[in-house]
Amino acid sequence: MQNIINFLIKYRNLLLYLFLMILSVAFTVQSHSHHRNMFIHSTGNLTSSMLKSRSDVYSYFHLSERNKVLQRENAVLRMQLLAAGDTLLGEETTRIFLDTVPYRIMPARVIKNDFHKRDNYITIDIGTNQGIKNDMGVIAANGIVGLIDKAGPKYARVISVLNSNMSLNAQIKGTSTIGSLVWTGKDPYVMNLIDVPRLAKVKKGDTIITGLQSTSFPPDIMIGTVKKVALIDTGSRYDIEVKLFNDLTDLGYVNVIKMRDERARKRVDTLIVGDE
Repeated sequence: MQNIINFLIKYRNLLLYLFLMILSVAFTVQSHSHHRNMFIHSTGNLTSSMLKSRSDVYSYFHLSERNKVLQRENAVLRMQLLAAGDTLLGEETTRIFLDTVPYRIMPARVIKNDFHKRDNYITIDIGTNQGIKNDMGVIAANGIVGLIDKAGPKYARVISVLNSNMSLNAQIKGTSTIGSLVWTGKDPYVMNLIDVPRLAKVKKGDTIITGLQSTSFPPDIMIGTVKKVALIDTGSRYDIEVKLFNDLTDLGYVNVIKMRDERARKRVDTLIVGDE
């Protein structure tokens, strides 16, 4: 208490000045419409600025939650696109499996990404608790990423397409030509499409997509564009350099693909093989 009294005595002149100034400003604002409008306008600007700053801070600390919402929305949109474009089992067969769509897509966050080695792997933050299994396809916004290699309860390892042990079925868009997509271990932005016959129609700039024969990816998922075409083995087949759409050196979020009608498709494949 004594400290407060000492403070008031020490700064009595300043406190009196501030009190009188505030009082005079209040009387001026009350008695003059122009000053009152200016005061209200200035106060409004200050309040708006403070609210915007608070909103910016709030948004910053909720970016993670918003990212999860965006992941879910992107997954739903991609599921709708796959449902609209899928013709893998044929029109009638698709009606039989009415459930919803033939593919279920689960968003995941990349927590580790190798791309500078010859055999690279990626770790994501979902696992068997979410139904993740080996050999499920993994894609990002601009194309393929890899296949699930190992899965634990909360995490899974993806064998990246940038892995010398990886070989994927791929197709030249607009044709029935297929080949094997492999990585030579050199450029993380370029892969090679091999085993393409010499009679295939292919040129620089053509688009490479996932083919109908892929068991882990839906058809027509974008992979990249033809960068260079060269005949090898005395001109009997092509070795095609493919510039990837995906930047595999900069992955934040991916989607894991689960083929919902996998067992039904296997039954159809078995019947076709039996008929042959």
